Amino acid sequence: MRAPRKAFILAAGLGTRLRPLTLTTPKPMLPLWDRPMLARTLAMLADWGVQQVLINLHHAPGPILNYLASQPFPQLRITAVFEPTILGTGGALRNARWFLDEPCWLLNADIVAHVSPRPLLRVWHKERPLAACWLTDAAGPKTVRCADGWIQDFHRPQDGQATFCGLQLLDQRILPFIAPEGFDTIIAAYQRAQQQGHRIAGVCVPGSFWADIGTPAQYVQAHRDTAGLFGRAGEPFNLPAAATFSSPEQKCLRITVDHPVTVLPPRGSNREFFKVPDLPGISGPALVIRWSPERPENKLYAGHTVFLQKLGIPVPRLLLNAPRARLLAMEFIGPDTLESRLPRLTPTQALRLYRQVLTITLRLHTRGLAVARRIRRPLMPGFTPQLYAWEHDYFIQHVMRELLRASASRCAKVADELRTVANLLAASPQALIHRDWQSSNILLRGNGPVMIDYQGMRRGPIAYDLASLLCDPYANLPAAWQQRLLAFYVRRHPQGRAIQAAFPAAAVQRLGQALGAYVVLSAKPGMAHFRRHIPTAAAQMLRALSTLTMPELAAVSAELAAYVP
Repeated sequence: MRAPRKAFILAAGLGTRLRPLTLTTPKPMLPLWDRPMLARTLAMLADWGVQQVLINLHHAPGPILNYLASQPFPQLRITAVFEPTILGTGGALRNARWFLDEPCWLLNADIVAHVSPRPLLRVWHKERPLAACWLTDAAGPKTVRCADGWIQDFHRPQDGQATFCGLQLLDQRILPFIAPEGFDTIIAAYQRAQQQGHRIAGVCVPGSFWADIGTPAQYVQAHRDTAGLFGRAGEPFNLPAAATFSSPEQKCLRITVDHPVTVLPPRGSNREFFKVPDLPGISGPALVIRWSPERPENKLYAGHTVFLQKLGIPVPRLLLNAPRARLLAMEFIGPDTLESRLPRLTPTQALRLYRQVLTITLRLHTRGLAVARRIRRPLMPGFTPQLYAWEHDYFIQHVMRELLRASASRCAKVADELRTVANLLAASPQALIHRDWQSSNILLRGNGPVMIDYQGMRRGPIAYDLASLLCDPYANLPAAWQQRLLAFYVRRHPQGRAIQAAFPAAAVQRLGQALGAYVVLSAKPGMAHFRRHIPTAAAQMLRALSTLTMPELAAVSAELAAYVP
């Protein structure tokens, strides 16, 4: 199939919804992972075999012209045309009729696209439609209704099946359907053509990615969604405050639209994390947390911080609590966690650090619940039969059914064995526990551990916290270390022997919940890396099951331990 040699990039928009980011910088020149979106579009077209590119301009054309003058793609012959008055997508095409002497790609400059042109070319050469439009059924408003690969309606929000991605292949046959003067859109031209019996192909391309950069929130999300695509998974990125915080949030933080902000990788729990330097009245950078009330534990974080400080537990200092704005500012300790430092430590250093962590853990377990009750500190509901069952269902639904495609009878056998685990833990010593006490939730201030992510604290089995820490897949401690560190804790707790007896069951409970979380999180944009922890977690579960009689869970764990992400 011969590849089209021409492409027309529509770049004349005002970028109104992205203001103030676009007051002086046109939307196509906004960077996506440190590279202008226009550069990514031109690179894609060059890969497709395009040789000539036309770009229409209107708002703030200078940055685009300066960029093109540097000849970033010598293999492309690029022409820019200025529109004194915005003509719309259809009017712009009418204005460029001289360019349409052969099939041409027409695409919006404000989209992020990763797509193969081949499916569109196949339809174009086989069916000769008036246009072949790229659609996605995975994102966007889904207002397009199709039948047998042909677009029936572009505006059917009530029963649409796909989203038009703003990229199409067409030729001069569309020109008679564009208004002869003034503003017009390509969609209106398509609708006029359809009324006269012309067909518009709608092509969904498997494995493609599309994002529309229309608002600051979409701009931030596009970075997250494309992190893996551009080899930047898990990395932070820098944007001005105008992109990351709304005007009321900027006012709350007392920063301006151009204040530098580092967007940190997502951590779940319906929260977003930002590193913000030089907040007024605060020395050094702050960790700003935007939280959502969809997770009720999030509103407890600020109060828990004060509570834990008074209890003698090292936590980050609370710098700002703005519950109405749903913002917190905490001391920024840095990115160094127990998880990240562990590979750089000698065995002696690692064991010493874990003993420090266990000493903190012991203080929380022996003092926390009594103090919380005395001061009536709100907590999340404790471990109940319903919570155990929820964690079991979470494992069965996401790991057994979704990942392993297990039969109903196999799921039922696993559920029976997990009920035994719940009974063992319900009868074990209880205390105020962190509930997510893993190496990634332990920051290091100098050489001292600092507790974070404690919003889910509640009454529960002590062994659960110990299993979270010592059987943590992120750390993957050797069995000998686990037993040595468990013994360190057991010797210091008055109910140590009972806690030790419950440890294997707690490991199974905790690791089952973690495995479910890895499957769920890995399906989210930019978080596919969580899947690599599945084999390690399963191997840890298999180790814990060596002292329990649970053959179906052991078989499942063995299967998961051999899983290739």
